[in-house]
Amino acid sequence: MGRGVKHVELHRIGTTELRVVSDVDTGAIAIVQEEETVIREYMRRGGWPHRQVSLFILNDLQPLARQVARGALPPGGAAALDTRTVINLYDLANPRACNVFVNQQMMRKEGYWDDMLAVRGLLAHEHAHPLAENASTRSSRSLSVDLALDGQPAAQGARIEGLLARLLDELCLTSPREVFTNLLAITSGFDQAMLHLNQRNVANACQSLAGRAKLRELLLQEVAQGTRSAGDVGQLLLIGDMESYCSLAMEIAPFDRARQAGAAAALADVLEQEVFPQLEPQFAPTFTAIRRLYAELPADLAPAELRGWSQQVADLIVGAAREQGLAARCVVRG
Repeated sequence: MGRGVKHVELHRIGTTELRVVSDVDTGAIAIVQEEETVIREYMRRGGWPHRQVSLFILNDLQPLARQVARGALPPGGAAALDTRTVINLYDLANPRACNVFVNQQMMRKEGYWDDMLAVRGLLAHEHAHPLAENASTRSSRSLSVDLALDGQPAAQGARIEGLLARLLDELCLTSPREVFTNLLAITSGFDQAMLHLNQRNVANACQSLAGRAKLRELLLQEVAQGTRSAGDVGQLLLIGDMESYCSLAMEIAPFDRARQAGAAAALADVLEQEVFPQLEPQFAPTFTAIRRLYAELPADLAPAELRGWSQQVADLIVGAAREQGLAARCVVRG
């Protein structure tokens, strides 16, 4: 990848060649072992398409960004690379190969680096992406979201619109891919790893509440100073709440779909008891309704049918925003 490579290895796993490149000093061997475990389990269950897997264990993902920019790797899913822990770049037109990147800096930040069960869950999830493709995930790529805000000052409106647009993209458009990917990983023998990984994510969500409390203090100070309206506070906090925590519905709903009620409850109960009461009042009912839509999403939807489902998700988000006085309108197109 063009910088300080410390390890290059080649492994044979049945019919698959695993190529390993790493620029980190320690910890790579354990991750390679987890990668081998994940590949073997997917191969054992059938439907494994890859003949070559390239595993890059890197201090950060700047080399990946350069590869994508040059067109040397497919761009799909490569947004916000600096914040990704693990990412699988693949070409659906060429299922014989895929490229998996592990970001040491972000793995350490999220507490995953020395937690091999969490690492197994991350790798199982990333490898499930191309394996979980179905009509609904394919249809999701043809949709887009049109968002409009009314009655907002230009600067404030642009900021809120940007936050809300990203949230709608994630929860309405990319969510089918995440839901079915998580479901496949859970039902392919990685349910304990996925539960453990998501328990860590829920614990991280609990810890992040301290940052939310500080943000609320700062916003209220600005209100007291006359530089912000009181109505802005609830709007910004609600959008921040949905951006920070709504994606956890994509993690819990696949356990609902897999009929693993105990695992779903283990995640949801902590959120409902420790997180939701500290968020804006619109959050909990919105989360519950979105989780239900994710749990009930059919796998065989054509674009027009998925558009209707995605509009339901969008309506929930926009409806919550309206309750906070934000005049938002959203139409899913495709």
